Amino acid sequence: MGLREYNKYGRAAEHLRSTILENMLSHAYLIEGDLTMDKMGFAAALAQAALCQEEPGEGCGRCETCTRIQHGSYEDLYVVSPEEASGSKSRVQSVRDAQIEELQNQLKNKPAEGDRNIAIIDGADTMTNRAQTRLLKTLEEPYPGTVIMLLSENAETLLQTIRSRCVRVRLVDVPEETVQEQTAATDVLEMIREGKYFFDIKERLDQAVKTRSDAYVLLDGVEKSLEGYIRRGSDFLSVRQQAEAVSAVEKTRRAIQQNASYKYAVRHLVLEIERIVRPGGRE
Repeated sequence: MGLREYNKYGRAAEHLRSTILENMLSHAYLIEGDLTMDKMGFAAALAQAALCQEEPGEGCGRCETCTRIQHGSYEDLYVVSPEEASGSKSRVQSVRDAQIEELQNQLKNKPAEGDRNIAIIDGADTMTNRAQTRLLKTLEEPYPGTVIMLLSENAETLLQTIRSRCVRVRLVDVPEETVQEQTAATDVLEMIREGKYFFDIKERLDQAVKTRSDAYVLLDGVEKSLEGYIRRGSDFLSVRQQAEAVSAVEKTRRAIQQNASYKYAVRHLVLEIERIVRPGGRE
């Protein structure tokens, strides 16, 4: 399962995908979401996206690295989960100081398989005060290449100094139509970015656009993705190219409203964005 599968949780996956591709991954993320959110699955997908050589920024789900992350056997991935205190009768589980100490010792080691050590702390909001204080030292002075993900249902229980040293990622439920819209649009733009041939992109378009309504949904998704590029800044499109692409989307929308063939219109839009991205044509 790649990072794209988590578009169902809002814009987080799209943003992190761009961050990886632009080599701007942070050393620490605080991933928040309620009990229904698959935060561990999201974190594992992010690890795949950061480490996969076949599909960087996404994770192919097939290579040895992705497979071993899925099975929990990747040597440079460390997972910490809440435990009961030894000898305790309360049966309250928390992430304890000794666990964070062990994690710190593990993160000191040079990565054995890739160029990063990745740590996932599940139930980070259960960390004891001593564990939080200990972890703070690592967040302040991270080991080179290390990425630490804290998974939390209630981040306000964490020390403010920990929260301030992490990039906060909020997972939220979004309507199914919005998920489909954003997934198809992201796929198409990423295929253009990667220089895929038009006939490959056309196949993805045909999957997503089966009715005139689908075409409008796709256009909305492409426009939102382009707006995201503009807000975050991107080496994919210059500001001028982004503005031209948005203009092309609106021109396509008007054409469909005037009863142009919706299938032809969205295919023409892809060719137009390709022209904007590569004005001199395919090399």
